[in-house]
Amino acid sequence: MTPSTDTTRILLKILELATLRIRAAGWAGDARRCAIEADHIHNLPNLLMAPSASLLSFYWDVEKPAFESESRDAGLAMFQPLWDELRSHVSESSTAVA
Repeated sequence: MTPSTDTTRILLKILELATLRIRAAGWAGDARRCAIEADHIHNLPNLLMAPSASLLSFYWDVEKPAFESESRDAGLAMFQPLWDELRSHVSESSTAVA
C-alpha cells in the first residue's frame, strides 16, 4: 500500500491532536487519560513508516473502537472530522487489496 498524501496528512493530524491531549492530561495529573490516549496512537508511526492496508485496517477496526469505548465520549468529537476523512481511505485500501 502506498499511502496517499491525504492519508498521511490525516494520520499526522490524529497524532498531533492526541499528543496535545496527552500533554494536557499529563499537566492535569491524569495518568489514566494519558495511557488511553497513548494506547490509541502508539502504532501510527509504524503505519506511517511502513504503510500497509492491514495496519490501517487494524487501526480502524481495533485501535479506534477500543479508544472510543475506553474514552466514553471524553472529547471524541475532536477526532470525528479526521475519522470521517479517513473512512474513505480505509475503504479504498481494503478494496485495493481484495
